[in-house]
Amino acid sequence: MPARHIAFIADGNRRWAAARGVSMASGFRQGALAVRQALDHCRELGLEAASVFLMSSRNFHRATAEATVLVDVIAELLHHVADESTGPVRVLHSGALRGNATPQLLEAIEYAEATTTQREGMAVCLGVGYDGQDEIRRAAHRAVTCPEYGPAVKLPIERYLTTAGLPDPDLIIRTSGERRLSGFLLWQASDATLHFENRWWPDYDRTVLTDALAVHMEQCRTFGR
Repeated sequence: MPARHIAFIADGNRRWAAARGVSMASGFRQGALAVRQALDHCRELGLEAASVFLMSSRNFHRATAEATVLVDVIAELLHHVADESTGPVRVLHSGALRGNATPQLLEAIEYAEATTTQREGMAVCLGVGYDGQDEIRRAAHRAVTCPEYGPAVKLPIERYLTTAGLPDPDLIIRTSGERRLSGFLLWQASDATLHFENRWWPDYDRTVLTDALAVHMEQCRTFGR
């Protein structure tokens, strides 16, 4: 089945850096370059959407120096995707920062979304400060407190997710050998093909996506019918 939306869990930046004896900052920056390459590959495939899990809400509680470097790299990446992508992508932020974010990161998220909101190209959903369970709780709260809600009106939670309006991911790729979703797009992942890749995220190249798509295309999804 052809894919419309591919999601990436970009894991293994620190291990990549440690294995090469370089700084964590180098690992994060190489990881950001891999994100740019992955988005370019998705755009070339003509996808409607691509999502990348960059930073969970728990990552803000890492050592201050490490969290600062990660936030700085993500802010730079947001500006790059908004300004220098090879295609007219539309950037969406997925996550709830709750006072953890620096002014620099908040500015970068606002800039990327505002700059690209009118574009009609591939949607790029970047998970920063993201927690899948929290997203579901917030969406459910918004649904039941909506003025339209009532005994005769059951509003779909999908309308209030950060990915509202996008197709659910057909394929989710996680690098670094870990075999779990870590809370990424929990509601949206119900029918996704899961592909776990052993290489670390900074080593991402087109073969990762090609191999994962080959596995996805072999699946026969009946959706319970």
